Amino acid sequence: MMSLVAAALAAGTMIAGLHWGTFAVGGSDSYCYAHQAERWASGRLHVTEPLALRAPWPLAAETFAPAGHIVSPTTRGATAPICPAGLSLVMAVFQLVGGRQAIFLVVPVMGALLVWSTFLVGRRINARVGVCAALVTSCSPVFLFQLMQPMSDVPAAAWWTLAAAFALGDRRRDVLCAGLAGSAAILTRPNLLPLGIVIGLFLLARPGPPLRDRYSDAAVFALGCIPGCLATGAIQHSLYGSPFGSGYGSLSALFSTSHIGPNATRYARWYLETGTPVTLLAMIAPLMVRPRAVVWLLAALAVVNVACYLPYVVFEDWWYLRFLLPALPLVAILMVATIDACAARVSPRTAGIVTAAVTLAVAVGLVYEARTRQVFRLAQLESRYVRAGGYVARRLPSNALVVTALESGSVRYYSGRPTLVWDMLDPAWLDRALVFVRAQGYEPFLLFERFEEQPFRERFTSSALGRLDWPPMAEIAGRVRIYRPDDRARYQAGEAVQTDYAR
Repeated sequence: MMSLVAAALAAGTMIAGLHWGTFAVGGSDSYCYAHQAERWASGRLHVTEPLALRAPWPLAAETFAPAGHIVSPTTRGATAPICPAGLSLVMAVFQLVGGRQAIFLVVPVMGALLVWSTFLVGRRINARVGVCAALVTSCSPVFLFQLMQPMSDVPAAAWWTLAAAFALGDRRRDVLCAGLAGSAAILTRPNLLPLGIVIGLFLLARPGPPLRDRYSDAAVFALGCIPGCLATGAIQHSLYGSPFGSGYGSLSALFSTSHIGPNATRYARWYLETGTPVTLLAMIAPLMVRPRAVVWLLAALAVVNVACYLPYVVFEDWWYLRFLLPALPLVAILMVATIDACAARVSPRTAGIVTAAVTLAVAVGLVYEARTRQVFRLAQLESRYVRAGGYVARRLPSNALVVTALESGSVRYYSGRPTLVWDMLDPAWLDRALVFVRAQGYEPFLLFERFEEQPFRERFTSSALGRLDWPPMAEIAGRVRIYRPDDRARYQAGEAVQTDYAR
């Protein structure tokens, strides 16, 4: 019965992701994964941008690297994705089978896997703990926020939770499956490899099996993780010139001990603001909950996940709590298990009712918080990327080149038009850059999110075009504007410039 309830929760999670999902390629992360998936599906990872080889201005290659990409360190004139390959590889399979839109099915499916895996882990304590923890996980605001977007946070958490579930199994093949899940997790987010070390140490030290069997289990788990490590190294060597390379930059630029304090403060505040103080009960789980081996594994995985990101770059938005998403199902299990253990000590006969009631109250509060934080409006908010890219595809000429920044990836994805990233362009080169692209046979257009217009003006003060002092040719969804540079001279000469207001 409990398995059926958990399966229903997993199915409901997938349906929620499909119903409220953005189904949009927007910012740097989503474009990075979607474009990389297309490259994997086509079999061509390194594609040269001819304009990047011919453009005469400083750092020309950088101006043709769209959002989510860097200049390729291995192929002149090409770009490389900043994001790891794991999610994109799965997306590529979905795209080959179901077409371009099928990539947006991946994260909802992985969300269902995360909820189901949470149940499998929690069931090792008892079945009602598994179901209640799965419910809490499925309602978490940061989980729901990431469930709606084509990004790797939910898949990474799903793979590690599945690995933990298999590691708690009783058969040798479970341990191998744990290793293979670890391989997928490492491919998806390589910096969380320390979680695999925690699972390996657990298999080596867990009570019960003879020492020889524990050594064998740890070895089998490591063997299962090797394909993911080798594939990650090979891909990173191809893209970045080193097995330890990354699209995000050097370790010294990303990690610093000075980040630990600010990140600890932010993560703690975001966790309490988006969750509930009841989750703090997870901290006393080692004193209350049995079997202790399970509790300590979950606690160790959660702590190591947090430790991996405390020295990382400091961000200001609450949804960067997504970095800790692998820990959240484990904390949910420990919280529910503590409530259940306390209730059982008071009244064993009503423990299940008390645990279920508290869990339902927590879940309702979490969904309310998610709604308050606009989680269920993400599709509406992100739709501007699809609309703007579609407008470029339908209304701009086939030889259009779009000067943009935030939407440099989405415009390419939805229209196939080349883009030039203005916030990487030397401030003295705007006019000459447009002359150059015209000489190459392209007609330039300027596309901005409304908040980008003032920074554009401030960057290009030496250019008359930098003033943006003529009406846009189009305004899309009230948030995106497209300017035709040729319209400025007409407008200055007294001609009317009509704006197409597209919804």
